[in-house]
Amino acid sequence: MKQLKIGLLGLGTVGTGVVRIIEENKEQIKEKLNTELLITAIGVHNINKKRDIDVEQYHLTTDLRSIVNSDIDILIEVMGGIDDTYELIKEALQNKIHVITANKDLLADRLEVLENASRESGVSLKYEAAVAGGIPIINALNYGLSANGITHFMGIFNGTSNFILSKMSNEGQSYEEALRIATELGYAEADPTADVDGIDAQRKVVIMSYLAFNQFNKLQDCTVEGIREVRLSHIELAKQLGYRIKLIGNGLYDGKTAKLSVAPTAIPQTHQLAHVENEYNAIYIDGNAVGDTMYYGKGAGSLATGSAVVSDLLHIIEMIDTDNHNLPLHLEVNTKSVQSNQSHNLLLMIDLFADSNVEKMLKDIKHSRYIVQDGIVALECNEINAQDYETIKDYLNQLNEIYKIYRIEGV
Repeated sequence: MKQLKIGLLGLGTVGTGVVRIIEENKEQIKEKLNTELLITAIGVHNINKKRDIDVEQYHLTTDLRSIVNSDIDILIEVMGGIDDTYELIKEALQNKIHVITANKDLLADRLEVLENASRESGVSLKYEAAVAGGIPIINALNYGLSANGITHFMGIFNGTSNFILSKMSNEGQSYEEALRIATELGYAEADPTADVDGIDAQRKVVIMSYLAFNQFNKLQDCTVEGIREVRLSHIELAKQLGYRIKLIGNGLYDGKTAKLSVAPTAIPQTHQLAHVENEYNAIYIDGNAVGDTMYYGKGAGSLATGSAVVSDLLHIIEMIDTDNHNLPLHLEVNTKSVQSNQSHNLLLMIDLFADSNVEKMLKDIKHSRYIVQDGIVALECNEINAQDYETIKDYLNQLNEIYKIYRIEGV
């Protein structure tokens, strides 16, 4: 029977979930994979901290580098951080140790370097848990959809922001009240900036773009806008026009370049993404062979994210005696078959004041439908190209109007 030694960096929410899943399934792994798993060391910042699991049987240490330089076979990193963690993971890969990480912050910034390091050492770098928690989206892209050229993906990548928008839409709560409830329930951190400003989703979109488009992109390549400026009145007007407002991460690929964005977006109520509620995530992918597919589940949590980590662990166990540790072949998009659409549909919300000339606005701005209610005019504008978009913004800025533009996706 094989014996594999595991080093674990981090014993917080996710790390605890990983240990629980490994312990609960240790005997089954022995039986089915003929492999005994030993967690030989766990790296923590505070050895004396009270834990949710019994840690007496484990060796806890604050010397994280000692774990990387020990005789482990696999390193699982779930402690977070960028610079120091990067050095530890890179050193582990250079030491020919297989690495599993849930660290989206690090991967969004250093993925290309780490992928190259894993190839040079002939070991695995796995990160299923870094995007959408318990949804097996990375394995779906790497294996299930490997025969497809991917031209488009979009999805709800952040459970906190989706919970807030769901409360606003379904219960008429203000942004502030919905955020307070999300914090009380543990869905939002004490500092919710990364979630509500779209930064968390931005990191996941950048990682997704590599897997979907075979192209490394940087954080600055993905435009980002959060949900702080989404008003309850905007949500209600959008619903009347047949839309739900969701924070959507979007990736478009024309065979040469990727366009990446995160922004509050109007989704038709007939689209599946419109019905993804509360802390759940969902990702919609368009493959040139399979067509439209969607993946749904919890995006965070101890066991949900832990299950993704252990899934990577099981895959490494199956392949550890082979030389097959790199990502599988992913077919490229045929650029001749890509239909480039340079126009978009928009939902435009304009605040009205005593001197606002609504009739003139309706005449000057090309639109298909509109609603005037509670001091706001909402216009649905179809087939708006880049020049039209800039013209609309210039027009409203000249009038000193307060406005917000939501892109419409999923039509």
